[in-house]
Amino acid sequence: MPRVLFVTRKFPPSVGGMQTLAADVWRALEDGEARLVSHGGPNRSLPLFLVRAVRTARRVARRREVDVVLAGDVLMFLVLRPFVRSVRLATMAMGKDVVWSPGAYQWLVRRWLPDAHQVVAISQATAAAAVAAGVPADRVQVVRLGVEVPTVSDPQVSRRELRESLGVAPEAVVIATLGRLVRRKGVAWFIRDVLPALPADCIYVVAGDGEDRAGVVQARATIADPEKVRLLGRVDDAARELLMRGCDIFVQPNIPVAGDMEGFGLVAVEAAMRGALVVVADLEGLRDAVVDGQTGIVVTAQDADAWTRELDALVAGGRARSLAQRYADEARDLFSRERMGAELRRVLGAD
Repeated sequence: MPRVLFVTRKFPPSVGGMQTLAADVWRALEDGEARLVSHGGPNRSLPLFLVRAVRTARRVARRREVDVVLAGDVLMFLVLRPFVRSVRLATMAMGKDVVWSPGAYQWLVRRWLPDAHQVVAISQATAAAAVAAGVPADRVQVVRLGVEVPTVSDPQVSRRELRESLGVAPEAVVIATLGRLVRRKGVAWFIRDVLPALPADCIYVVAGDGEDRAGVVQARATIADPEKVRLLGRVDDAARELLMRGCDIFVQPNIPVAGDMEGFGLVAVEAAMRGALVVVADLEGLRDAVVDGQTGIVVTAQDADAWTRELDALVAGGRARSLAQRYADEARDLFSRERMGAELRRVLGAD
């Protein structure tokens, strides 16, 4: 295992998918000779962190105290690129950090990202985006992400507690989405085009906030029964856990958006491990996050009829619950943090 300096601008205690991933990457690396430079605070303090990160990375590289500097994402790589020359400089690639569309940023990506010694992509879609940006294909490696395998709980207890907290009938079918509300997540589309066609006992619970909240609220107002949509806003860890463990079906109905993409879909893995039946759009990194028919179900993106047919079939006769446990066992095996750590160490150790 090489000596690694991991530099990330997204890390706990701040909250988000990148922060969760960075924490798991660090846990996979810290068993070896690894160092961490991380930012877990608000964006307003990010410039000071970037200065500290550059100074630290440049110093340890010049002194040959590490063999590899691993940037937590492409933006962090672009910051470090002019200053780290004495050792290998690699980067994680998340998806949006490769395709984000502002002209000056894309110019830097296409000019400097091909210089990376390695690009560790979190999905096949992200790897393809890196190659399209000019990175030689032999320098791009896909590492299947992993998370800490959760403890097993009684699903019946979680389902009952969730319905009590929502104030809905015990027999209600709870469909859930959890994450930042951005247009690519397809939440507004799902509310408008799919939810009205589902059985009357289905409710859709959305946890999270973001720039597309207004669009989601507007979509909710267009359906005949707005009470079928529960907008929880940001939730704490306990509510997040209860939602994933207690819902019947967890959906990520993503839609294609220019200049944006779903690099992986870590929350889909987390939900599957906790016993929710996961249904996602056949799009971008979600294809890596869910193995169709093994850890969840993949449905054609933006095909309302296909989504309605699939969800109708799952709701009928409680089929969702019968599949969920089998898929949960597979997800815990395929997406464990230990598997990711072994693969990441192998990739970083390659010359």
